[in-house]
Amino acid sequence: MSIDNPNVEAVKRAVGHVNRREFEQLMSMGVPGGVRHDLAGAYPDLAGEGEVRDFLGQLLQGSPDFQIHLEDAFGSGDRVCTRIRVEGTHAGKLFGQEGTGRPFSVNQLNVYRFADGKMAESWQLTDLAGFMRQIGG
Repeated sequence: MSIDNPNVEAVKRAVGHVNRREFEQLMSMGVPGGVRHDLAGAYPDLAGEGEVRDFLGQLLQGSPDFQIHLEDAFGSGDRVCTRIRVEGTHAGKLFGQEGTGRPFSVNQLNVYRFADGKMAESWQLTDLAGFMRQIGG
């Protein structure tokens, strides 16, 4: 994992905040009005802290034990690309599917854009087909 770009280190810290459920610290890392684009179309684009908090709440309801594993991260200029794996238990409604109690491990590719050292925009592509296969959907 490359950390020769300060924005890569910021993404690494953000993943740690999510895994430790330190959402106040996570929110402080983004610009007001930052946008999250879901390239798989599972969710509409999210803009601003309120919508991101709602999304995190939905993830926690669907999988209270989920953890993010940062597999690769590299950056150039204001962009950082990552390959992550999200693991957890499908305990409640997630991606439109009622909880099954089954474990999952899902791959995701993300691209982040930074402005003045803060996350301003992200594009995220989750392997929803793989998730559905694992939960039996």
